[in-house]
Parts: sequence; C-alpha cells; structure tokens
Amino acid sequence: MISASRNAYQKEFDELLADAWLHGGVLVLHGGPGTGKTTLLREFRERALAADALCLTAVGFRNESCLPFTVVEQLGYCPGAPRPVVSALERLVAHGAPRDPRDHGHVARLRELTAALGETAHRRRLVLLVDDLHYTDNASRDCLLHLARRACASGIVMVLTYGRVLHEGSVERSEFETVPGCRLVEASPLSPGEVRLLLEAEWGAEAAERLHESCHRVSGGSPALALALIQDHRPAEAARTGSAEMTVGNGFRGAYLSRLSNHPALLSCVRAAALLDRNASTERVARLLARDTEAVAGELAELAGAGLLLTGGRFRHPAARAAVLEGPGGTERARLRLRAAQLLRADGAPPTTVAEHLVAAGEVPDETGVAVLLRAAWQWLAEGRADAASRCLRLADRAGLDPDRREHVTLGLVSALWCVNPAAAEPEIARLMAAVRAGTAEERTLHGLIDWLLWFGRSEEATEAIARLRKVYDPDAPHGGYRLTATRAMVAQLRPDALADLPVPERQADDAEVAGMSQGTAASPVATASSITTASPVTTASPIITVTADATGTGPEQPAPPSVDHAGAPGGQAELVQFGLELSRAGTMLQLPAPFPEWQLLWEREITALLGLAQHGHLTMADQLGRGLLARFPAGSPARHALLRGIHAWTAVQRGDMRTAVAHASGALDELPPHSWGVAIGSPLSSLVIGHTAMGQLDEAARYLELPVPEAMSRSVFGLFHLVGRGYHALAAGRPYAALSDFTACAPLAERWRPPSRHLFDWRTGAAEAFLALGERDRARDLAERQLDEIGTAVCAARGDALRTLAATGPVAARRLLLDEAVHVLRACDSRLSLARVLSDLSEVHLDAGRTERARALWREAQRLARQAGARTPHWTTRTPPAAEVARPPAPARAPAPAAAALDERLLSEAEWRVAALASEGKSNRQIARHLYITVSTVEQHLTRVYRKLSVRRRAELSQLIRPVASETGPLTD
Repeated sequence: MISASRNAYQKEFDELLADAWLHGGVLVLHGGPGTGKTTLLREFRERALAADALCLTAVGFRNESCLPFTVVEQLGYCPGAPRPVVSALERLVAHGAPRDPRDHGHVARLRELTAALGETAHRRRLVLLVDDLHYTDNASRDCLLHLARRACASGIVMVLTYGRVLHEGSVERSEFETVPGCRLVEASPLSPGEVRLLLEAEWGAEAAERLHESCHRVSGGSPALALALIQDHRPAEAARTGSAEMTVGNGFRGAYLSRLSNHPALLSCVRAAALLDRNASTERVARLLARDTEAVAGELAELAGAGLLLTGGRFRHPAARAAVLEGPGGTERARLRLRAAQLLRADGAPPTTVAEHLVAAGEVPDETGVAVLLRAAWQWLAEGRADAASRCLRLADRAGLDPDRREHVTLGLVSALWCVNPAAAEPEIARLMAAVRAGTAEERTLHGLIDWLLWFGRSEEATEAIARLRKVYDPDAPHGGYRLTATRAMVAQLRPDALADLPVPERQADDAEVAGMSQGTAASPVATASSITTASPVTTASPIITVTADATGTGPEQPAPPSVDHAGAPGGQAELVQFGLELSRAGTMLQLPAPFPEWQLLWEREITALLGLAQHGHLTMADQLGRGLLARFPAGSPARHALLRGIHAWTAVQRGDMRTAVAHASGALDELPPHSWGVAIGSPLSSLVIGHTAMGQLDEAARYLELPVPEAMSRSVFGLFHLVGRGYHALAAGRPYAALSDFTACAPLAERWRPPSRHLFDWRTGAAEAFLALGERDRARDLAERQLDEIGTAVCAARGDALRTLAATGPVAARRLLLDEAVHVLRACDSRLSLARVLSDLSEVHLDAGRTERARALWREAQRLARQAGARTPHWTTRTPPAAEVARPPAPARAPAPAAAALDERLLSEAEWRVAALASEGKSNRQIARHLYITVSTVEQHLTRVYRKLSVRRRAELSQLIRPVASETGPLTD
C-alpha cells in the first residue's frame, strides 16, 4: 500500500496518465469519510482534460445500490462518449444482470464493451473515474472489476474511490490486489502544513500562522471540516478580532454529519461514542451496539484516521458530539440511553454517570433506577450542581413510589430548588404540608419544612410543623440530635421566638458524626474547640481598661487572637461554630462531606457555620470560610451562592471592608431576586446600606432602604441587621432622632431573644452615638458601659466601637486610656474602619497634648485604613456638639451670593480650599487648625484671602458656595 501526501496523489495519477499510450492502469483511492477523495477525483479529471484525455465519470449512490448497472450506465451519458461504447453499454444494460455469471451472452457483452473502450483508448487517452465504489450495485461492480483486470492491456486508465479503508485481509482489498498494475493509495487527512496553506490562500500568512493550529486541532485535517471552519470563521476574521481560535458554527456541525450520513455503520459507532462520552471505550461501544468488538475497533480506528475522532472514541470538539447527539428520534435515543445506563451500572460506574443517561432518556425509572437517581442527586447537590440534582429528583418523582419514599424525594426536591430559587419549591411544600396535616410526615421531613416556612414568614404553617415535630421527635433515633441542633440553629436566625416551641436536645448524641464532619478530624467538637481557641484572652483589670501599654501597635507585643465563649449558643450552635472553625482551617481546598445523607443539612450547615463564626467574633475565619465556600460553588447553585455571598458581605461589614461588602451584597441580589430571599433579605440590604453609607453614598444607601421587605423580617435576626443599618444611615444623614428610634427598636427584640451575637448588632453603641449627636452625654455613657458589660472580655469590633464611644463621653484626661485599649482590640480583630475612627480620635488626643508628630502619624494611618476600607469620609463621628447647637432651629435659607453661579475652585490655592471646605462644614478656627496641623493664625490668614477672592463676608455665605462644589468633587482634606 502506498501512503502519500496530497502532492503525491497527483504524482501517482500523472504517472498513470503519462503511461497510458503504452499501457493503462488502475488507481484505487480508499480512506475514511471526509479525507478528500471526491475532491481529488475532481482534480484528476481537470488534469486529464488538460492533457486532452477523454474522461468518463460515474458515481455510486447508496439508495441505488440495488439497481443493476446503475453505475456503468452513467459512463454512456458523459459528453464525448464514443458511439461504440454507448451502444455496448446499452446492450449490456438492456439484458439486465445475469442470473449466472458464466452466462455466455453476458460474457460476450462484457468483452464487446472492453473492446470498444480499448479501441477508444488507442485513438485518445481514456480515463474512467468512478466515485464511491462501495455503493456500486453488484452488476456494475463485476463489470468494473472485469475492465480493471484488462485495463493495462487495453490502455485504459481507471481511478476508483472507496469510502472506507480497505484493511489488510478484507475481501474488498483482495479483489483489487489481484488486478494487474493496480495501485492502492490510502487518502490521509491534511497535515498542519497543508492546513496552513489552505488558510493562507484564504486570509494571508499572518492569519494562517495564528489559526492553523486551532483549525487542524478541531478538523483533524479533514479537508471538508477545515473548509467548513473557514466558512464559519469568515465573519470573525472580517471583524479583525485577532482570535487564535477558529469559530465553530453550524457549517462545521453540518459538515461533520454529512461526512457520516452515507456510512451507517460508522455513524452508529460515532453516536455510541457520543452517548458514552468520557466513558467510551471500544468494548463499551461494541456492547452498546450489540456488535463484534473487533469490527467496532476497526471502525473507530478508521474514524480516528480520518480525523473525525481522537483515539479511544473521544471527540475533537464538543460541537461535533452535540451535532451527533441531535441525530436519532426520541424512541431510538431513549433506547440507546437506557441501554447505556444499564451497561455503565453493570460496570460499576458512578451513580452520577448512570443518572445522566436515565435523565436524558426521560423514561419512568424502575426501583433500581430510582435508587441510582437519589444517590446521584445527593452527590450533585453536595457538589453544588443543584440543577442536575433537580432533574434527577423530578424523574424519580414520576416513578411509582410508596408514600415514605415519595416524601423523601419531595424533601430532596425542596432542598435542590432552595439552592436554585427557594420560591420555586412552593408546589413541593404544599405536598409536604398535606403530609403534616394527614399526620404522616416523618421527622426528617419536618426539619427542612420548618426552615422553609420560617424563611418565607409563614408562621402559622410553621407552628403546625413544629407541633408535629414535637410528637414524632425521638432523641434516641440515629442522628436525631444533630438534625434538631441544625434546625434550632436556623430557627435562631429566622424566628428566634419559635425556639421555645421546638424540642430541646438532651445532649448531642452523635459526637462521632459531628467530629467527622471535617476531613481528618477525629476528636470531638469540644476537644477540638479547646485546642483551637485556647489562646489567652486580653488580660483585664476592669470591664473597661484592659491594657496598660500603648496599644497602637508599635510595641513588640502582638494582639491575642479572638477567644469567644460558645457556651451560650442556643440549640447546640457551639458544635456548628466548631464545624465552621474546622472548615476554615482547610482554606480553599475544603471539603464538605456530610455526616449522613440528609437533604436538609447540605445547605443549612454551611449557612449556620458561617453565621456562627461571624456572630461569635471569628471574623477572619468566617472570611476565610466564606471565600472557600464561594469558590467551591461558583455557578450550579445560584441561590446557595447568593446566600453565602450575602453572609460574606455581612462579615465584611463587621471587618470594616466596605468595598467587599458592597460588591458581595449587590452580587447576591443580582443572583437571587428579592422575593426569593424571604426574611433573609435583611442581610444583603443592611450590608448595602451600611457599606454605601460608610462610602459617603447616602443617596444610594437610601435607595436600598426604600425596597419593600417582608413583615416577618422584623421578627428575625435579619430584621435587627436592617434596623441597625437604617439607624447608621440616619445618623450619617444628620437625623439623630430617627437613628435613635431605629437603634432603640432593637432593644426589646435582642433582649428577648438574646442571640449569641446580640453584641454584634451594635445597637447600643449606635444609640450612644445618636445621644452624643443630641448632646446627651450621660445617656450615651450609660449605653456604652452597658454594651461593654454585655460583651465582657471578647475581642471583637463591637467592643472597640463601644470603647471609642465611651471615650467621647468622658473627660479628656481619660480618653487616651480608653482609645489605646480600643486600638489594641481592633487590631486584634482586624476591623479597618472601626480602627480608623479610633485612630482619628486618638490623634486629636495627642494633638491636644502637644504631641504633634504622634498625632500626625496616627491621623495618616487612620486615613490609609479608611481608604482601604472604602470609606470616603468618617460620617459617624463622636464629636459632642453644644446643647444649644442641637436645640437651635435651622436658620432661614439665604439667597446665594452673587458669585455663587460663577464659583471656580481654581481661584483658591490648595491650602485655601482645604481651609474653606472645613469652614463650610461649621468647624471653628481651632478645630480646622487641629485637623490640618497648622496654627490658628494661619487659618485666619487663609480665610481672609478666601473671603476676599470669593467676595463673601461671613461663613454662611461661604458654606453656600463651597459645600455644593465639595459634595461633587469629594473632600480635599487628607
């Protein structure tokens, strides 16, 4: 066998054509589909005509292969066919196929045709071109073989193409090997260099260099596929995108299918490989098709040789597989899918692999199929592929199930849909509530049902489910204690006052399972908690003063890590907090194996663990765990991802990272529509309000406050989040009475529920700042001290904020000690914005004491931290205005100064603009001097020049000119 490149094919033909005057010959081109045999045949015809040869052509058709002489008959219809040849063909066709090949009349007619062709060849070179010989009818085939054996003696040149590879030892190959002078040439795909030349002829050398690797990789060198890719890519190349990847479009998909449409056996192999996909092998393809393994191996090798497949039945591009899968009708496709599922299940393939075929088939599964679908749904849900899990469970729900099994499937659907869109689970919830009212709902169903109902504020139905849970709860049941612990942890967030109605676990009975939730962890949660959180807390001499050295971070002593007492957590939340601690140790490589297969716990334990870490002050660990969970579930579970982003945003708020908080909270609302958040909508909304407020974007914060929220949110922990956020926005907007109303509204709820994170809601500190803004220093001091008593020695941002507020209420002499302690605490818990505010206040203390350099250093660090946190200006100040300033009614609006319309900030120098901006805010000359670290005399000189340049006489007029410009350009003070 001769294997040649594209140029060598013409050489083979030219040699035959040149020797035609001496003797003829036969050239057989064979190869897999799409290797360019028909194109080469056209090129041979053009070369023969250029050499003044007579060309007679014919083509075999699959749907005419049963008609005798349908191919050789075409030779007589070619232009220029000699009359003797036509007459011989007519007589041959007229008598039809012989019943006996030894029929003397038939043999005589074949000899007559051979003689007529030979006579023509002696007068003029004669070339017979026959395409797709494998579709030739038997009579034509015998005739062509008869002519081929006599071609050399008659001076006839014959070129035949065969659409399959003629393997060694095959019957077809042996027939041609006995023909004298026959040349067998296997057509091979284009080489990368030949693909480059093809592209260069289309777009030039630069594009060919850029695209040839992609074109050859996708097309496999098939000329037909390469040309189809060129056609698909023309719009992209015309747009000058500069892409190095070829566009794969409809042209490629159509060309791929057309290469196989005339080869049913090859098409069935390709389709089987497409169905099996990554699980395809020669043996499995053969079993799926119920065919001989050796024959299938040869066909797959032939397809790989033609560039249509890679070795092992893998596809070169997903578009090729997608095109093949669009092939058979519904019944045939379902049959193949079910058979593939059976084969893979018998081979021990993973449940998810088998379930893919069951779902694609769409047939009602049997009992074994339901078991596979449930296992696959559980695994997919654990991996974050909630959409795939939902498809499995919906198919399983169509089977004939007993009531208990159907209830389990329905609960799985609720859990899967919750990960996509909680509101979409409404129909399944109605089915579960029917079971509750019928008295048949199982305990494991009730846990997830209660969570969903409270999530959407459906308290009456939740009360029914809780009453049923109290009846069926068995503390000795396997995993019963853990189920109840998880439910109580969620209820503590969604509806804390419902905790009293839930059963109380006597003791966590499944310590072994809980301890095993984190990979590689064998110790109990309590033991592990001790090993993780045994760092010594900051030593205290009193509830207020906890350090005796300068706590600004300049000394060698490093702040101790947070240490929080978890014993007060309701409903066994300490174990879930410990679970979060263990997960946070694993970083981005964390795994989330479940202690036992329960639908409810897949998403619930992530949320409660993350909330537990944040609410107990482990902000850095909560941030690490949040990042890991977000990276683990990027797209397949949008609601699950949105919930995690919402909690991560709230954690970022506690850490003072406002940019991150706003980004995650807004992204969470984009991923999940507001109506699907239920009462938890308070989490992202409060993060957005606080974040935008801290960034100086009060109007944007107000826009989120205008969004409607469910009435039931006010009875959840998320309602407290929302109230605190609204209070801080009011405080920043200069409405201390409104802020005080929101902060104090938190008091009865937080005190009645006493959540473990009640000090993190920071309502007392907010109320104290509102009292400071109103000039009621004593009431502010009382609230700050009560907040510190509530927090105790916990190292958290709330304690630092309370210390800063307490410092603002006391005499100047006591401020430094309180602020030093606040700095120490806030450095330990990594709260940037709170630390920036404390450092700002501390810098004023040092400035009053004459320590200018120290004050300047602290101020610069405060500004740097504020910028890192994304805070534009310190809206929430601890300045105590005089009582008269609070009580004084607002002055009537004055007409703007004549120069207001034409104010040009370039009139003022930078120093003058800084002083003017601060003066327009109502600061005194001494306050401006402290703020800019200059003397009072310098301030007076700057203001004199500002008044003269702007033609104003008093500060009220200056404020009308400066503040509108400052609000647009931002503060110029640093």
